[in-house]
Amino acid sequence: MKKILSAAVSLLMLFSLVAVLGPPSASAKPLTDYNVLVLKNSDAWGSPSVENTLTNMGIPYDVMTSAELQNRTTQNLIDAYDMIIIVSDQSQDFYDEIGPQMGKLEDYVRAGRVLEIHAANWGWGGGVWTTPLPRDVTLTKSYSRRDYVIANNTTLASSYASHAYLNNLPADAEIITVQAPSGTPEYGRPSTAVYTLGNGRVFVTGLTIEYSVARKGPEWEAFYREMILNNLGYSQVVPTPEAPAQKGINVMLFNFYYYIQYHRNLDRYNTLYGEALDGGLDNETLGLATIQNDTAADYYANASQYGPVVANFPRIYIFIDLRKAALHQKQAVGILEEGMADW
Repeated sequence: MKKILSAAVSLLMLFSLVAVLGPPSASAKPLTDYNVLVLKNSDAWGSPSVENTLTNMGIPYDVMTSAELQNRTTQNLIDAYDMIIIVSDQSQDFYDEIGPQMGKLEDYVRAGRVLEIHAANWGWGGGVWTTPLPRDVTLTKSYSRRDYVIANNTTLASSYASHAYLNNLPADAEIITVQAPSGTPEYGRPSTAVYTLGNGRVFVTGLTIEYSVARKGPEWEAFYREMILNNLGYSQVVPTPEAPAQKGINVMLFNFYYYIQYHRNLDRYNTLYGEALDGGLDNETLGLATIQNDTAADYYANASQYGPVVANFPRIYIFIDLRKAALHQKQAVGILEEGMADW
C-alpha cells in the first residue's frame, strides 16, 4: 500500500512540476508523422514482424523491394524517410541487388538519417550479404540460442537467438548484445551494435528479430520496440508521441520511469560510496563505480540540455540519454554493492 501511495505522490509531483514549468520550448512532430522504409523482397521467416511492430507503435512505413530501390536516389530517400530498415533472411537476389546500392544508403545515413540492418543471414531465404556493411563491418556465421543484453543484464532466448556476430566494428560502436550460447556472455562476439556514419547512425544486428518477435516471448517484442525507439532518437528529425495514444509506446511514462530510477540509484550510490570509503573498499572498485557514476551524470546532463527534464517527459529526444543515465547509475550501485557484499 505504501508503494502505491508513493507512486501516486510521485505522479502528482510530476504533473505539478510540468504545470509550473510549462510546456517545453522545443516543438516536434508526432510519431504518426514519422516515416520509415522497410526493405525486403519477402517476409523473413514467413512473418511481417517489423511491419507489425511499427504498426503497433503507431509509426507509418512503406515497403520496397531491392529492385524498386534502384529507382530511388539518395535525395529521394532523405526527403521521404527518417529511417530505413533492411529485413533479415532474404533470398540471394535481394543481397545481390542491395550490395551495389550500399553507397547510396551510406550517403543517406551521412545526411543524418538512420539505417537499421537486420543481418541474420543463413535463414529460410538462403541468402547472405555479399558486401561489407557500412564502415567495413563484416559478419561471421554463428548460431547461438541465447544472446545477452548488456545494458540490463538479461538474456534473449530463441530456437536461435542470433545467426551471426559482428567483426571489425568501429571504435565508437556501442555494443548492445553479445552471443551467449552457454549462458555466459561472450564479449568477443557482439551480435548487435550501433555506430556513427557522418551525421547519422547505423544499427546492425545478427539477432533473429523477425522470427523471435513472432514466435517467442514478449521480451523479444519489448526489446525490439526499445531498439526502434532508440534508433528514431538518433535521427535529426525529433519526434514525439501523440498523447493520449491507444497503441504504441508511451514515451512520457518511459522517461518518468528512467528519471525516477536514476535519482533513486544516485541517492543509493551516494550513501554506499560514503560507507565504502569509511570501510576501506579498494581503490580499483571505487574507481570503476566512479566511472559509471560520472558517465551517468554526463548522460543526464545531455538530457537536461533542452531545459528541465521533467518538462520534457513527453519528448522522445531525451529518452536515450535518460535511459543510459539510469542504467549507468544502476551499474555504479551494483559495483559498490558487489564490492561490499562480504562485509
